[in-house]
Amino acid sequence: MTKTKKIKFVFWRKISGDPVDDYFSDKPQYHAFFMKCSEIFDFRIANNPDSYVGGGIFGNVYKYQNWKFVPAEKIFKADVVYQRKRLTDESFDYAVPIIDTPEFKKWCPDKWNQYQLLSRYMPKTFLVQSQEEFIKKLRHITTKKAVVKPRRGEKGENVIVFGKNNPPFLDKEILNEKGYLLQEFADTNIKVGGMINSLHDIKLITIGDKFFANLRIPEQGKEYCTYNSPYFEISKNVLPENVVNFYWEIRETINKAYPNNFYTIDMGITKKGPVLFELNSHTVFPYMHFSCANEFFDAFIKTIQLLVRN
Repeated sequence: MTKTKKIKFVFWRKISGDPVDDYFSDKPQYHAFFMKCSEIFDFRIANNPDSYVGGGIFGNVYKYQNWKFVPAEKIFKADVVYQRKRLTDESFDYAVPIIDTPEFKKWCPDKWNQYQLLSRYMPKTFLVQSQEEFIKKLRHITTKKAVVKPRRGEKGENVIVFGKNNPPFLDKEILNEKGYLLQEFADTNIKVGGMINSLHDIKLITIGDKFFANLRIPEQGKEYCTYNSPYFEISKNVLPENVVNFYWEIRETINKAYPNNFYTIDMGITKKGPVLFELNSHTVFPYMHFSCANEFFDAFIKTIQLLVRN
């Protein structure tokens, strides 16, 4: 009987320092995923942009064995690739299918790009690149509070929620290098039966044809969530119908423009209904104690398999 040939799957990551160091020591969910991949695929880990030679070939890859990264082949030809953070640019040759695509990885971190595509789902937003422009555009904000955040930012860093009548001075370096987005404040401090009774955001993680829901609440004294904010698994069954419909509309719009990518939709529920805050192209992995963990891994693996078969 002929043995089925395993798909050659490369998990491509950006690191600094020793490539055999365990950069996922505080994230056992990644170790669990690597173990599954090692069973199902001919699985390798590649590091940094220069590991890609071209033609689907990676140099100096690593295996995952006994909870460790072990040096493997000098040359490895992949069937499919997942880039954890942006490692590609427009020169990527597409000799091998890739999740997430170079175009998506370039587009998604720019929150102004997101607003151009998805403005009907988001708070009213303006791009500002000077303190003077900030003050001028603040006149068009209709909510008592407003939000400014870097055009390209992550982890909730340098986000400011402020009273419209008390505008802050914006960081000159961020203004010069990135610019800010000015947004109307979306108040999510409402009671949603069976789910939440305070400020929040909901993270809807999209993997293939599945999505998974987490709930995040701000740290005490804050009016917005950051990467340090506690988050919890929530069942999709408790999501209001208008939230689920809202999600599918956004997902359809994104997938038409940028198909075959993994991303997280950050949104909240206000008195006026659901509102989109932003997208994240860096896929959040669930904690191992979340009941959806194995379903998440299976959805990830199924998508990789289908991408090769198609």
